Amino acid sequence: MNQRPDTLRRARASKSLNVLYVGSFLGNFDRIVITPLLLPAAKGLHVSVGSVTAALTAYLLLFGVMQPVHGLISDTVGRVRVMQGALLGMCVADLVSGLAPSLWVLILGRALAGASAAALLPVAVAYVGDRVPFAQRQRTVATVLAAGAVGTAGATVVAGVVTHLWSWRGAILLVAVAAPVLAVVTGWLPEASVPAVGATSVAGRIRRVFAIGWFRFLVVFALVEGAAMLGFFNFFNAALQSGGKSVLLAGLVTGSYGLAAVVGGVAVRMAGRRVSAAALFGTGGAVLFLGYVACALSRSMAGVLVGSVGAGLAFALAQSIVQTWATEVAEPEDRGVATSLVACAVFTGAAVSTYLVSGLANKTHFGLLFTVAALVTAPVAIVGPVARARFSTALARQRAASGKADSPLPAGRNEGN
Repeated sequence: MNQRPDTLRRARASKSLNVLYVGSFLGNFDRIVITPLLLPAAKGLHVSVGSVTAALTAYLLLFGVMQPVHGLISDTVGRVRVMQGALLGMCVADLVSGLAPSLWVLILGRALAGASAAALLPVAVAYVGDRVPFAQRQRTVATVLAAGAVGTAGATVVAGVVTHLWSWRGAILLVAVAAPVLAVVTGWLPEASVPAVGATSVAGRIRRVFAIGWFRFLVVFALVEGAAMLGFFNFFNAALQSGGKSVLLAGLVTGSYGLAAVVGGVAVRMAGRRVSAAALFGTGGAVLFLGYVACALSRSMAGVLVGSVGAGLAFALAQSIVQTWATEVAEPEDRGVATSLVACAVFTGAAVSTYLVSGLANKTHFGLLFTVAALVTAPVAIVGPVARARFSTALARQRAASGKADSPLPAGRNEGN
């Protein structure tokens, strides 16, 4: 009889996580859906590809900048409410984007969509940090990100099919329909037990997390890691289309990203504690580097397929570690702001990288573009595993000393990064 309440609690927890997975899927679908539409939208709006790339950059920039805002709000009013508001905002923004009569309206719509969708990842990760035990957290975050990677793949495939059958606007409007439905379902989630933030001001809480040496390192590192992991791969699809491949075929090839991310997510879950986070990150970084090298050498279907698979595997193996890392460096009451600031750095790096190489994409210099991507990725693949290994050692030592399985490193002992 005593086992039944435990079984019911586990079932409710599983359903809660399923909602987070769907939210991650939809958020990534929305973030990536413009990528395979760069050429079709440029033709439809009678502008250059470089001009439409501004819509992608605006999305990523607002997606990054607004994450700390949502994280701070979620620490105060609750994770579930913030995720609901984000989904309703996505609905409005995607209606504007999908019905945009001009480039500037499209850019505005995508910027608003990015500002809204920015809440989903950091708040979901913070929700996991609040409700999932430390031993299961890495695997759960990896699954959240893997679900997002499936959304990425789904966006490229669905956008290709809908554009082929109807219009480039159709895939964006699908999000406008799905988002409010998911907002209702998200409202059924149990609210996380967010620790009271007390009387500390927003500025005080930000100062508190930046007092942590490892957190400062992580924010700087995330800028470069975000460029490598989430910036340059956005041009795989455009590279194929510029070579004469249809938006449908290009979407099917680059959709392999999502399948690879799922495989990588399964690998992370199976590895459990047998493989260190540093080893997983190093493997992901190396695979991403090789994928960009393949695309730099050849923009054929085979070359882009290798790049897409490499990027998907890297996302599952490495990005989940960065997000989990953000939950480990700060006290529970600061977890929302910590995860959102790291996510902000990741997507700001992605936005800056897409802007800086958009001129190369406009001139179809994709070989040079992916060469730059490989050069940016190389130091990430080297520095990331070393830093993570050092952090894990320090964290294990601190937890052994404190006797607490879920304690972060205190700021005073967290400077040697």
